[in-house]
Amino acid sequence: MIICNLSVNYVSFLSLEKYILAVCGMKRYYLIGIGGIAMSSLAGLLKQKGHKVSGSDSGVFGPSLAILKKLRIPYADGYDANNIKKFKPDLVIIGNGISRGNIELEYVLNERILFSSLPDIFHKEFVRNKKAIVITGTSGKTTTTALISWILEALKMHPTTLVGGLTMGKNELPLYGQGNYVVVEGDEYNSSFFDIGPKFLHYQPFIGIINNIEHDHVDIYPQLSDVKRVFNKFVSLVPQQGLLIVNRGNPNAMEASRNARSSVQSFGKNGDIIARNISFSTDGLVFDTYFHGQKLGQIKSQLFGHHNVENILATLLVTRALKLPFSQVTKAIENFPGIKRRLETIYANGQIKIIDDFGHNPQKVAASVSAIRKHNLHSRLIAVFEPRTASSRRKVFQSTYAECFRGADLVYLSQPFNKKALKADELFSSEKLARDLNKKNIQAHVLENADQIVAQLIGNLAKNKSRHTIILVMSSGSFDGIHQKLKSKLTSG
Repeated sequence: MIICNLSVNYVSFLSLEKYILAVCGMKRYYLIGIGGIAMSSLAGLLKQKGHKVSGSDSGVFGPSLAILKKLRIPYADGYDANNIKKFKPDLVIIGNGISRGNIELEYVLNERILFSSLPDIFHKEFVRNKKAIVITGTSGKTTTTALISWILEALKMHPTTLVGGLTMGKNELPLYGQGNYVVVEGDEYNSSFFDIGPKFLHYQPFIGIINNIEHDHVDIYPQLSDVKRVFNKFVSLVPQQGLLIVNRGNPNAMEASRNARSSVQSFGKNGDIIARNISFSTDGLVFDTYFHGQKLGQIKSQLFGHHNVENILATLLVTRALKLPFSQVTKAIENFPGIKRRLETIYANGQIKIIDDFGHNPQKVAASVSAIRKHNLHSRLIAVFEPRTASSRRKVFQSTYAECFRGADLVYLSQPFNKKALKADELFSSEKLARDLNKKNIQAHVLENADQIVAQLIGNLAKNKSRHTIILVMSSGSFDGIHQKLKSKLTSG
């Protein structure tokens, strides 16, 4: 072996390790902002491929923490230039939440260390020489990406997957496979501070899906026209021999599809594939599927809500394009347990159930509240919402949110996360939303933080013990640990 000819007396252990990695074609990757779900998933894929991986972030939690722990990927809690000095990376991956002024980023720039973005590295390491199935849209892309990946894995096609969430159950890790397909969630948010453009423009789609196009991420897309523009670019990337799949019920998605050079297929009402005889129960969904008027068969799913009917229909168009047996596909769909933090039941005692959801923009909040109500007609529904994202903390969707809580019996609202970072004239008002909801006969209260919400909620539950109650907690972040605080109160009481 070449390595045996090296003298350890003249080579440091780290240099020896770097040499071994180089001989094997491997690198040392350091991820600034490793705690983001996409970044931690990329770190997991790189580790599984054989690379040496580390990184840093502040307050890693939830699915990201699970990935890093299970794959034993070391990371620093907090940013410090010494983290990078000690690791001596070949390349640094800059997360899209990292901006100028971050001490580690400034060190990378000053020391002229090679750096790149998540989508660029994912393309170079995993997409090249394979066919990418890229799922985009304002909402629904995480579940659709995970479902397609689940089916391909169940049918022994061994895909590689980059998805902004973890599948519940046993298969919690990002999939690194040797098959011909890569399944990737195509985020429309910026790639990095130096690459002001959507991640999905890096992924070279062979099959592209647009679940929907709505106005979101107002910090980078001030107008709906700005969102449409980048989706038009995505459509232009699908090759003539590829396939574009769009939501027939979304006018903006259909408008974008008119620019396609590839074949186009649609799902949803009046689409190429449709659902009929939809049944909502506490166990999930059941519906019949038809393609061009011909019945394909019945679908059973553990997922909730009409939005997931559409996600499944989009998935079925992919599996048809890949010529996968319908019977095997439907069996895989039936076994799919769902995604963590997407209507995930995290506590149940027979009388009370807590559901955790990533809902933040108006479309997602409305879909989540509607789904829980449709599947639980006789339960009391308490919705808890934290305005946390750049869009939800701004008043651009102030009036829209008032229409999103239909079906809830009681709503608790927190103040916008880190509201001091925004100007008063652009800040979302939880108080105004509460007033608007009360006018619609939906009882709503505004409280300062998670502790106050938990205290009032527990008190309310004590007064209403006779009716089965579902608590739907919606936030794109940790919400100051509200989930565990609620569970602790319920188990101790």
